[in-house]
This record gives sequence, structure tokens and C-alpha cells, in this order.
Amino acid sequence: MPGGHAPIHFHPWVWLTWTGSTLLCVSLTRNPLYLVVVWLCVAIVHAAGGMGELARGSAPFPLWLSLTVVPLGALFNALTVHVGENILFVIPGAIPLLSGRVTWEAALYGATNGLALGVILLVFWVFNRNVSIPSFLRLLPRAFHSLAVVGSIAMTFVPCLQQQYQQIQEAQAIRGKQLRGIRDQLGLLLPLLVSSLEHAFQLAEVMTARGFLASLSPLTRSNLRAAFLGGFGLVLGGWLSRFWGLPGWIASLLFWCALALFGALFFLAMRQVRYTIYRPRRFGVRDGLAIGGPSLLSLLLVLNHLFPERGLLAYTPYPALTLPPFEPLVAFLLLGILSPFLVAVFAGHDSLS
Repeated sequence: MPGGHAPIHFHPWVWLTWTGSTLLCVSLTRNPLYLVVVWLCVAIVHAAGGMGELARGSAPFPLWLSLTVVPLGALFNALTVHVGENILFVIPGAIPLLSGRVTWEAALYGATNGLALGVILLVFWVFNRNVSIPSFLRLLPRAFHSLAVVGSIAMTFVPCLQQQYQQIQEAQAIRGKQLRGIRDQLGLLLPLLVSSLEHAFQLAEVMTARGFLASLSPLTRSNLRAAFLGGFGLVLGGWLSRFWGLPGWIASLLFWCALALFGALFFLAMRQVRYTIYRPRRFGVRDGLAIGGPSLLSLLLVLNHLFPERGLLAYTPYPALTLPPFEPLVAFLLLGILSPFLVAVFAGHDSLS
């Protein structure tokens, strides 16, 4: 980020769209050249920092760690997939999975998969660094409020457990007890269990005081269950109609009716849940500019997948190793991943609002 400027915090929808578009790129291509472009763009966004709610409170993910899976993937795929024409060497004997020819094609495909996995790890780290847990849970539809509560408790359980473990270690150190081995560490399990139970009871009391135990009326609950069973019955009827030799339009009609019923059920479930956001995060001009690049990239990737005549992203090293194609236009479109970084840089010199 430019020095002397305040960090730019984007809306969570920007990072959700950015994450989805990047993962879409990784899932639709195994061209190593395009994956290198995607990795560089994600690495630049990650290295910039200062663009998220948690940017100052989390350590950066080491970029070299995201690249360690590349040689590991190449080695594993080369030793287990014996396909290709360019042979490196042959493993003799009858060793399961290993014996056979080791080819350049298998090594390149394994390295490409490792690079894709490294991009995925880096993307999720960037998302986790720029979106707080409350902001992420607000993105969930209100119909899944119970899932949001359970998810928030689950995501904060490990950090709370680590904090309690450190506190117990410090308390034992103050009392003069030295923790030298595993046997001494086992003595911390009981106080850790007691403190965890106390935290669970306190959390339950707080949730009860704030009305999280308020349930739906019996009539509303019965209606929702009846609607769900009705939709499931329509899906089952449409599936069975294909085996009974009925016309295809009957199965399509039943499936569409089930989809409409589930949609109405989802809408009614959302209407039953009410909550208040005390500090709403508004979607501004900067957010619109930052989300434009990933949105356009996702649209073009979907269109290319629906109309694969040209095959701009398609590549495989099998059966014979060939040079992967590289279209400058495709590489330029992949630069849409840099939108948050570019907007943050220019916003440091301009008065975007």
C-alpha cells in the first residue's frame, strides 16, 4: 500500500466475488501458463495487505509455502500415473502403484495440479485475512441463521482453546512447574477441560439472554415441515416417473414444482428470522470498482465454458507433451484478479467515495 495512507477496507461481497472468480479460474483450466498468471495476481493482492478488516491482526501467509505443493504434486503424479510418451525412467518390479514408466507428461500434470492447489491455499488465506467472521456470517441468508450461529461457535472454538491453553501454561509457569515432556503436558488437560466447560456454560447463558432460544410457533413449524416433505415427495415422484415410462414432461413438471416449493419454503424461512446490524457496511464506489474485474472475469469464464468451440483454457499434456497455448487476451482478462489491489493503490492518491 502507498505509504502514509490509511488502509482500504472493501466490502465482504468484494472478497467473496474475488474468491469465487479465482477459484473458477483454477477449476476451469490446467494450463500451467495461465495458472502462473493467476498465482502471481493472487500473490500481489496478498502481499499488498492493508485491504481487509483483519489485515493488521494476522500474519501473512508465506508465499513459498504455497509453492511447495508444486514439486510434491509432480513427484506423486509421476510415480503413480504411468501415462505418456516421453519416458524419464522405468521403475522395475511389481511394486503397487510405483512400478512402471515415469513420464514427463505425468510430472507436468502433477506440477500443474500442485500449482492449482497452491493458488487455492493462497486464495483462502487472502479471504480469511480480509473478511472477519461476523462479516462472513452476515453474508449467509437469514434462513440459515442456526447454521451461522453454529459456524461462528465452531470457528472461534480453536482460537479460544489455544488462548486458554496458553493461559494455563503461564499459570503453571508462575507456580514454578516446568513443562518438559508429554507427561507434563497431559496434566494440563483437566484444567483445560474445566475451563472449556465454563466457557460453554457462559456462552449458553449469553445466548439465552439474547433470545437465541426463541423458536417458531408450532403452526409455523408444522407448515415448514409439511412444505419440505411435499417438495421431497415431488422430487421422488419425478424420479420414479422416469422408471415407470411416463412422458418426460411429467417429470420436468414435478421437478419444477418441487423447485418452486423449496423456493417458497426458503423465502418463508427468511421472513421468520429478524436481526439488527448495528454497524452496517455500505457498498460504495470503491467496492463497485473492485468487484468489477472479478465479476467480468467470471462472466467470461462461464461463457467460454458454455461455448467451448475455441477452447481457450483447455490444455492437457497427454498423450504427448506439447507446448501449452498462451493467448495474450486471456492473460489480460486474468488480470481482473488484481482489481482490489489496483483500486486500493489509486484510492490512496484519489478521493474515491
